[in-house]
Amino acid sequence: MSARRYALFAALALFVSFIAANLVANSWFRSWRIDLTENQLYSISPGTQRTLNELTEPVQLTLYYSRDAARPLPQLQTYASRVREMLQTFEARSGGRVRFNEVDVDPFTEAEDAAAEAGIEPLRPFEGADPIYFGLTGANAIDDRRTIPVFDPQREAFLEYEITRLIFELENPERTNVALITSLPIDPAAATNPSLGAGRQTVFATEMGRLLDVTKLAPDFSVIPEDTDVLAIIHPGALSQRQLYAIDQFILRKGRAFVAIDPAQFLSGEQGGFDPFNPVAPVPSSSTLEPLLGAWGVAMAPTVVLDLEGALPVSVQDPTTGQAGQAPQPLFFQVPAERLNREDLMTAWLRRGVNFGLAGGLTTSQREGVEVLPLARTSGRTMRLPAEQALMRPSPYDILQMWPQTGGRVETIALRLSGQLHTAFPEGRPAADLAPEATDAEAEAVPATPPATEAPEDDAAPLAQSATPAQIVIVSDVDFLADDFFMDQQSGAPAADNASFALNAIDVLGGSDALVSLRSRAPSQRRMKLVEDMEADAQRRIESRQQELEADLQETQSRLEQLQARGRGSGFFSGDLGAELTPEEQAEVDRFRAREGEIRSELRGLVRDLRGDIDSLQTLVVFINVWLAPLLIAGAGLFLFWRRQRRGSGQR
Repeated sequence: MSARRYALFAALALFVSFIAANLVANSWFRSWRIDLTENQLYSISPGTQRTLNELTEPVQLTLYYSRDAARPLPQLQTYASRVREMLQTFEARSGGRVRFNEVDVDPFTEAEDAAAEAGIEPLRPFEGADPIYFGLTGANAIDDRRTIPVFDPQREAFLEYEITRLIFELENPERTNVALITSLPIDPAAATNPSLGAGRQTVFATEMGRLLDVTKLAPDFSVIPEDTDVLAIIHPGALSQRQLYAIDQFILRKGRAFVAIDPAQFLSGEQGGFDPFNPVAPVPSSSTLEPLLGAWGVAMAPTVVLDLEGALPVSVQDPTTGQAGQAPQPLFFQVPAERLNREDLMTAWLRRGVNFGLAGGLTTSQREGVEVLPLARTSGRTMRLPAEQALMRPSPYDILQMWPQTGGRVETIALRLSGQLHTAFPEGRPAADLAPEATDAEAEAVPATPPATEAPEDDAAPLAQSATPAQIVIVSDVDFLADDFFMDQQSGAPAADNASFALNAIDVLGGSDALVSLRSRAPSQRRMKLVEDMEADAQRRIESRQQELEADLQETQSRLEQLQARGRGSGFFSGDLGAELTPEEQAEVDRFRAREGEIRSELRGLVRDLRGDIDSLQTLVVFINVWLAPLLIAGAGLFLFWRRQRRGSGQR
């Protein structure tokens, strides 16, 4: 065989081998992937993989996406590719249990009808634009359905959680069972059924009853129902030792709890309606959960945290002038969105902040195998008051007089505790059903819990440590759940995300261990930090010049008022619009206009310089990425060619 024919056959054999290798790899090794991205964009977390492995029946995922309508929006197109790749990863890693297909939705087609019927919400970027459908629906073998109405690019960090949650709900369609322990007159189950006569319920209680299956435990409970998914403890009364033991064992066995306690409760008890035929015990002014908190490494002192920077305005009478007005009250403060944990699923998408009132401060001590994650923290301008003094509600002016000149620290108001816990009852079930020692306020407000002598015992073997890793949310305030604290009384709309925070926490806790383990992911689009720093610097300079302009305006107004007071003014600035300006007034106005023109010209120059700097940076980046590499390669090739030619000429 000639060398030419041999080379031809070899090339043909290599081409056939290449095609065969691709077909085999696509069929046999479809789920094998190597993710070399910095943030592991094309990998799924162990929690998601566990959810996929536990599927007992196939799940069909259908992505509805309007390709043509979204073409003018590059950012949306990029995110659509991200969603599509994530869904393909789910399909590849599911072992055939997840099937994915995409439907291109065009206007006035059967696909649009199917998207609308599935609950996908259309987006219109501007008036008159074709609707853009961009959502996901999932169905299982018995045609149960779950839907993500729209994918928001701003929520990319939680894309994996949203898809995993949809798959989990298809596998587990039952609602979360919540057992509620509280001394407050709230009953979420009765909130959705007014015929039960539970009185007016808070927005939080109503939404909790609508979204979850809630069982409110009796004051003398001794066991927690076995089918409970999440235990909600909201301002409990004086609990007996056996009740605390039941809570302890539930936490070790199931590990899911939402706890809201308070060193100085003052408002939540007023929210429920009063039924004279079914009186309830007075609501205690404080609550705790010792010795459980101590066993978990958490402590809450009987003091109230005050935050001056986040203080909410209240109506108050000025002690010097006697006039009614508003003043910031540090007893009531807001933790704004930027001080909420932006990584945790429970708080990351709360945009209006959370209001707290007479809240305590949580401190933690290290426990092996336990992780503590703050969810809501104050500013550094804080102080503490004894709970008894705080309940007297000192005025903002009195508080400012006692405020220390130095000190203050960032306080934790809400936290998430995860990991392996140990029992608070190492000696086993308490022998006597004695109530814990209560504070003076509790002793006056709540009678001792009667012993439940005939209550059924929990026959399960006592646990000394967690059988399931614990996931507990602890909040050192209960007043934040009262309507008066976060609902706009005029519009009826929420002014803060208080209820959303509590419901998010319970909802996340109600998921599987795999779901609770999920966290936010890094976005696929990398931040342009240099450009952001340039823009931030320009913005600071712009704001500085604007403040100078405002100061000049105030100075001009002050001078005009002085001219008017001295009788040298025309009266124009006192309301006589027909008066002619005096030479002094005209000079002041001309001076301010000239100064305004100078500053506005400088501001335009700042914006122009910023745009020029960004354009220069863009040109440099394009040169490096597009031209520099080819030029370097070409230069290296020319150098090697020149060197080879030189060697050849030298040998001759």
